[in-house]
Amino acid sequence: MEATLQPAAENQLDRLRTLADKLDCLTETDIMLLGKLSQSTVEAWRKRGTGPAYILLGNRYLYPRKAVAKYLEGITRERNSVAAKEAL
Repeated sequence: MEATLQPAAENQLDRLRTLADKLDCLTETDIMLLGKLSQSTVEAWRKRGTGPAYILLGNRYLYPRKAVAKYLEGITRERNSVAAKEAL
């Protein structure tokens, strides 16, 4: 019985990713893969209001690509070009 459920679940995930792409969004799994994050970390971000903006559609979270790009831009760190000897 599990053998028949496995391909159906994979097919559903593929379809979800295709639909999210058409909406110019990333899925929660995409966010987890992008940052090597656990699901609990992504959930904590949503509860705290940190992390990228998201859309809750039913029981699925979608992350608009523009919101993810904006979030990444906000956490981007500039490199300090001062040499260590000059800093001392």
